[in-house]
This record gives sequence, C-alpha cells and structure tokens, in this order.
Amino acid sequence: MMKRQPAAMAATLLAAWVAVVLAGSSVLYRQALERLRAELEGAADIAAGLVSQRLAQHDAHLTSLAALAQRSDRILVDEIGQVAGAIRSFYPRIEGVDLVAWEGDPPEPAGWRTLVSSHRAGLEPVALPQLAPVLASAQPGRPVSSVPRPGRSRYVLVKRLPSAVGRFALVLTIDLAELVAGEELPAWGQLELRLGPASARVGHGGAAARAERFGPPAMTAERMLDNAGQPISLRLVRQPGWSDLALLRPVALLAAVALVLLGLAVLLAVQRRRAAQARGEAERARQATRLSERETAQAHAARVNAMGEMASGIAHELNQPLTALLSQSQAAVRLAGMPATDPAVMRRVLEANVQQARRAADILDRMRAYVSARPPAAGVCELGRIAMDMAELMRADLSAREIRLELDVSTPPPLAWADPVQVGQVMHNLIRNAADALAGSGQENRHIVLRVDEADDMARIVVSDNGPGVAADMLPHVFEPFRSDKPDGMGLGLAICESIVHRFDGRIEAANPSGGGAAFTVLLPLARRKEHAS
Repeated sequence: MMKRQPAAMAATLLAAWVAVVLAGSSVLYRQALERLRAELEGAADIAAGLVSQRLAQHDAHLTSLAALAQRSDRILVDEIGQVAGAIRSFYPRIEGVDLVAWEGDPPEPAGWRTLVSSHRAGLEPVALPQLAPVLASAQPGRPVSSVPRPGRSRYVLVKRLPSAVGRFALVLTIDLAELVAGEELPAWGQLELRLGPASARVGHGGAAARAERFGPPAMTAERMLDNAGQPISLRLVRQPGWSDLALLRPVALLAAVALVLLGLAVLLAVQRRRAAQARGEAERARQATRLSERETAQAHAARVNAMGEMASGIAHELNQPLTALLSQSQAAVRLAGMPATDPAVMRRVLEANVQQARRAADILDRMRAYVSARPPAAGVCELGRIAMDMAELMRADLSAREIRLELDVSTPPPLAWADPVQVGQVMHNLIRNAADALAGSGQENRHIVLRVDEADDMARIVVSDNGPGVAADMLPHVFEPFRSDKPDGMGLGLAICESIVHRFDGRIEAANPSGGGAAFTVLLPLARRKEHAS
C-alpha cells in the first residue's frame, strides 16, 4: 500500500473536517429554524386568542345595549348614550357607537334617523347608503360586519333589534389596527389583520424590514378566527436574522469537537498502519514456512495418488490435520527454545495439537466406516459454530494469501442433521478450492463469502468467491473423482464433499453466478425435520 504525501493527507483531513462542520451546521441550522417556527406559531396562537377575546367583547357590548333598548316600551335613548360613551372611552378600538332607526323595507333615506351617536372626533357619521344592504339582509339578534370604505382599516358591526321593538339597529365602528397593541406582540412580529376588503398592520417598525440579503427565509403563521359576525383572519410575519438563530457558539463547539475527533482518528490510523506493517513482516515469514510445507504436502499427495482412489482419499483427508499438527508443533519447538516461555501459551499449542490429532483419528474412523458400509454418525449439527471454527482455522492461511473471508450466519443459526466433523471437512474443502482459484487469478480485492442460513426448508451452506469461476467445460464434471483444472490438483476434494453430503440425504451444486466468481451450495436436512420424522 503506497504512502500518501503529507500535503495530500493534510488536504484530505481538511476536507473531511470541513465536510463534518458543514453537515453539523446544516443540522443546527434546521433545528434553529424549527425553534423560530415554534416561537412564531406560539405567538400566533397568543395573538389569535387576544383578538378572539376582543371580538367576543364586541358581541357582548351589542348584547348589553340591545338588552337596554328592550327594557320598556320605549327606547331609552339617554341611557344608551351614556353606556355608549363609557364603552368608547374604555375601548379605544371602538371609535363609534350608534343607534339608528329607519322606515320602510327596504330602508328609505327620508325615514333615516340616528337616535344615539357617540363618535371619536373627526369620524365620519354612519350613512344609510352604506348600511342599507346590511340592514336588509341582517337577521334580528345576529351581529353582521361590513366594510363601508374598502382599503381602510375600519369596519362596522351591526346588530338589528327584534321586530317587536321596531326598525332599530345598533352599529359599532371598529378599527382593526387597534385590536392588538404593538406592545402585545414580540419584538420581531408584524401582524396583518384582514376582514374582507379592510386590512391593518400592527407591529414594531423594523420587524419586517430586517431582511438580510442572504439571511434565513421569512416565516408566516396564519389563523382564521371562529367568529361568525366578524370573520377576521390574521397573519403573523417573522423575518429572522442570523443573530436570531444563535448559531455562533454551537457551530464553534462543533468545529472544535470535529477537530479533536479527526485528530484522534489520525492518531489511531497511524498506530494501526504501524501495527499492520509489523504483522505483514511476520506474516511474510510465516508464509515462506507454509509455502515450503505446502510443497512438501503436494509432493506427498502426488506419490499417494498411485495407491488408488481410497488411499488418495485418506491422504487428502488426513493432510489437513497433519499440516496443522506440524505447524503447531514447530511453533511449540520455537517457544520451547525461548527463555521465560509462558506455560499458558505452550499449553494452548499442545491443546491445539491434541484437537488436530483427534480430528485425524475421527477421519480414519469414518474411512473405516465407509469401507465397512457402516452408517455415518449423524446428529444435531450446529452449522454456525462449525462455520466460525473453519473461519478461525483458515484465517491465517487466507490472510497470508491476501484473501479476505467474510462470514454471514443467519440468526438463529440453522441446525442440520449430519456429522459435525464431516460438515466441517466439506466447508474446509470448499473454502480451500475457492482460495486456490483466487490465488491463481492475479486480481485484487480477493474475497470469499461463507454463508449459512435456511432455504427450501433445508439448512444451506454457500461458499462463493469473486474469482474467475469454473470453466464452462469443467462445470458439469466438478464432482467427478480425479477431474481437476488445477495443475497439481488430484481431483478428490469436491468428490469427497459430494460423497459426504449424499450420505446425509443432502445435495451439492456448483454454479457461476451472473455477478462473477463461483458459488458452491450445500443443502442438508434440518434437524427438526428428522426429529419430527422419528
């Protein structure tokens, strides 16, 4: 692996730091906008509540005045005038209170009279042409609003008295701009009120003018008030600035944390590279030893081939545990020659030798059983554990050949009905064949995948690689004895695998997937099916 130049490494780290800071800043920016949006929605709800209360007060004033007008058989003009003056003085947004009477239906100008008129100075009096359509359509007892002059902020709220009283109506002239005071809104808020063609804006002078050229987008919150007589809609506008987002401190903290984490990552990468270099040197030494051992084993296998299929099969099966015994024994010899050798290390080496010796004995016993036609010792077989054992057993050899082994075991792992040692032998042979195919391919990024799961109601083992695949003319004959496309191959590994799988009522298949490489699939009966059958 080539070493990067210092300048390129620094540029890469700087780019990574900038990317992390930008990504984090984007998240913080969205969160800040959501916070401002929540504040806007809350302020809009408060403003809507204030306006709704005041609209309800208008209805209550009309109700009180109407009740006063109906207390006797005559209209109490003086009393209504006093109450009207008090209402207007306490509620500046109510600029006028009128009690009007008319004759005819529809109202006639000649019969129009204003019985009570309490107006703000300079306010134009209520005129019949503006109210006639409203009076004609209004139902007694139900307030209705109208806008006398479109484009202004005033509207009138009219309540017609019952017919039993006469042709009378109460009229409130209300200024939309006075429904909410600027002090009742947030400093950033600009409130727009609208009732038909009447509209008004309330808020702080610079709230909507603080838009920055490249600042955050404007926000709006709209509400429609639930008042049948005064259907007012309000729209609260917020134009936030960068200072409102309060991002300076969080972004600075994010940049500092990202810088520290990148520094730690660089330190870890340097340490791992040094450790990998040390392991590589040690592995090259071990690879030379294994290469010599492999050459010796291959020469021995070639001589044994002349002894026939059975003798060759025994040699092929015993070669693996014997090779492991040799390697472990050599390691034990080296450890014994070292001063102050840890007895625990020596014990692990010897225990590994014992395990391989037992494995060799099991292989011989199964070979005798095969010759004497004894049935195989089938039982519950934990494929996940066997796969992990095989991966651990072959990891060093594959690593020396620069081949990566990936283990993919389903959860929970399947339980097959077979002999665990023989299933392990099948996995070992298939992985070794895949490794040999990859080693001769000369390609980079070589890897093998050992997958264990269930398919077609059977336990499945799949060994696949990204090598050149099986030759098209060889694919139909891969499981035949003494057929091999390797220069030094005996052609027994896959034949033995097929024989083992068939003993346990399974099947094995070979294929070249469309994505490249080769894939060998082994299907074995599930333990639960055998137990139910028995």
